[in-house]
Amino acid sequence: MKKITNYILSVLLSGSLLSASLFYTAQTTSAASDKTTKEKTKITFMESGTGNYADVRKQSLEAQLLDDFPDIEIIVEAYPEEQYYSILNTRLSMGEGPDFFNIQPNWAGPNAVQKLAPAGYLEPLDDLAVIQNADEADTESVTWNGHTYSLNRFSMILCTYYNKSIFEKLGLSIPQNWAEFLNMCEKLKNAGITPVISGNKDSYALQFGLYQIAANQVYSKSPDFNAQLADGTASFSDPGTWDKVIDQYLLLYKNNYVEAHSLTMSSAEAIRRFCTGEAAMLFSGNFNYSTLLNALGENLGAFPLPANDQDQPLCTVVSKGGGTAIYSGSQHIELCKKIFEKLYEPTNDTLSSEDEIWKVFHDLKEKGHFTINCNQGWKGDVEWALEDGVSRKIGGAAISVNYITSMMQTAYENG
Repeated sequence: MKKITNYILSVLLSGSLLSASLFYTAQTTSAASDKTTKEKTKITFMESGTGNYADVRKQSLEAQLLDDFPDIEIIVEAYPEEQYYSILNTRLSMGEGPDFFNIQPNWAGPNAVQKLAPAGYLEPLDDLAVIQNADEADTESVTWNGHTYSLNRFSMILCTYYNKSIFEKLGLSIPQNWAEFLNMCEKLKNAGITPVISGNKDSYALQFGLYQIAANQVYSKSPDFNAQLADGTASFSDPGTWDKVIDQYLLLYKNNYVEAHSLTMSSAEAIRRFCTGEAAMLFSGNFNYSTLLNALGENLGAFPLPANDQDQPLCTVVSKGGGTAIYSGSQHIELCKKIFEKLYEPTNDTLSSEDEIWKVFHDLKEKGHFTINCNQGWKGDVEWALEDGVSRKIGGAAISVNYITSMMQTAYENG
């Protein structure tokens, strides 16, 4: 999505969410040729994913497309997130981009619409009926300079997953504020149970906790904080803003509430270990819901991280996820547009984000107690500065929190 809205963000357009954090190895797969000897048109999809993601994604695309487009050969290239950004931008700059690739809303990440569209890498899709008939909410964050480049129908929700059986065994209830959350973590630790597990070797995983804290400590108090960053009336270095967010997050490590080897643990390993009961909670999002539900069933629960002060309302993180874009230099623009319309045609599928487990998050959004993924409003490489600084701090580096926030501000100003 790092770019939660990309940890955070491999969205399967068949209606399910797959996270780039679930697997390991970059790979390329292509659809096998059928009985005909006619040469097929190769259509390449490049996405963020590891392990067997390319195989899974290819199968999904074939199921969606081959009946209507029997003369295409689907090729899926999948890379771990940081490699994905690097390889994608290199290929785009060389004029060798894939036909389709993942993009992020607004400013979120190196593949954000606000970064790639001005460079001319994205094909405008305004002439497509599926775009013209779409709700503004599904196009606004993937639009630049009056042109729309994708659709993002799916909500991305950041959450704290928990193992219900562990909570029930210890008589724990869902905490409603930060003090209650810390007290619950202490009870879990005293019972010999790791309170929280996080795969911080994949540094984007840090966003899942940090952004939930920021929703309560920054954006609930200053909803226009991102706009104030833009006009210069606010800074990441302002006391009581991001310094407080980072301090709260690091307290979980100082108190040994997070698994000790998080910096050497991948997100996929953290998910597996949470599923086997090695920790009570996992900071993540609805993009991992299907995997966790398959493993834990009715024992899986989720709540917004209650990083709010005792006298403050609870806030959450709900935003639009990313989407699929067409490379403006594709040799098959018109065919790709037809494929895009097929991928995004309305379906009757029930989205995982509409399941009962997400009701509390949608209720908070309806009340206005939410923010979008923080990095969707950030220019520059702010999230990289944040992740790098927090990772170093967790690892014992002698740097201050003020140093981290100053690096975030510098990254923003250089964006």
